[in-house]
Amino acid sequence: MLTCKTLTSRFASAAIGAAVLVAGVLQPAAAQDAPRTLCIYDPIGANGFIYQSFQDYVVQALSWGIKLDTRAYTDEAVAANDFKAGKCDMAGLTGIRTIQYVKFAGSLDMAGGLQSYAQEKTAIQVMSSPKAAQYMTQDGYEVVGVVPLGKAFLFARDKTNLESLDTIAGKKIAVMSYDKQASTLANVAGASPVGASIASFGPMFNNGSVDLAYAPSFAYNALELYKGLGSNGAIADFVLGMLSGQLIIHDDKFPADFGQKSRTWVFDNMFDSTLRRVKSADQQIPEKYWLHISGDRDANYREMFRDTRQRLWDQNWYNHRMQHLLKKIRCSTDSGLAECGQDSEGGSVN
Repeated sequence: MLTCKTLTSRFASAAIGAAVLVAGVLQPAAAQDAPRTLCIYDPIGANGFIYQSFQDYVVQALSWGIKLDTRAYTDEAVAANDFKAGKCDMAGLTGIRTIQYVKFAGSLDMAGGLQSYAQEKTAIQVMSSPKAAQYMTQDGYEVVGVVPLGKAFLFARDKTNLESLDTIAGKKIAVMSYDKQASTLANVAGASPVGASIASFGPMFNNGSVDLAYAPSFAYNALELYKGLGSNGAIADFVLGMLSGQLIIHDDKFPADFGQKSRTWVFDNMFDSTLRRVKSADQQIPEKYWLHISGDRDANYREMFRDTRQRLWDQNWYNHRMQHLLKKIRCSTDSGLAECGQDSEGGSVN
């Protein structure tokens, strides 16, 4: 016969067992819900459009059970170093930086790789699809979202320096010390590359330490490059490359299905809104500064970029699969380009 004392003891044992079971089940979930640190590079800081563009992403990640604590960095080198050291679980960096982690994704920002936002949208759509997932990971890193950051242009303190490639030869140009393609391009053009950082290249251009600098449109106001342009400067309207912002993670810090879910959401929900901000920055540059590159000058610029890409292909700096993809996109837009259908940059697109 069960006594009241026996029943009480059994209920107590059952309660303790259930509590242990529940604790065991919930423990992994609690660990999974621990906040992750998202470090975002924006030259303006927390008030910049890059940082602000990711606020909706933070809200969306929370709906996936991922809480992100955001930090703004005005120095990309510091953000990249903190990410590499594990101080950031996720980082928002430029493709020029992420090439050291995931070569396929970082190669999107290659010199002269794309010339229009429509071309860039096609490339990012391909990168964001499930078919490309295997190429978006490398050595424990994964790129989980890509957005446009604008076209990079050549800024000159003296507009006569942009009249031809001959006038660029011998001129000093600020290049990011970590950007191998920029120094290679400078050498192909016969210019003298001067090592710089995100923090220093603006002042170097403005105070005349260098004659030329390359930058996206948002740098015109953000880094006050109009001071260096003055009354004699100009900006060549030939696109040196399309810059991208890339979200990269330590993949062991996130669920296995996070990467593709994130890439799809970023493309569907952030590409167009970010592009509007980028185009607005393009339009903020006064018309008087634009120098149109056409005819022979355009053909010479394109040949210079082909030479640069070929050299970096030979050095295995770029991901070859991405080079083929971007060449295919260029040639689908303009099949009359000299490079199209020819055995260049590792082979024909056909």
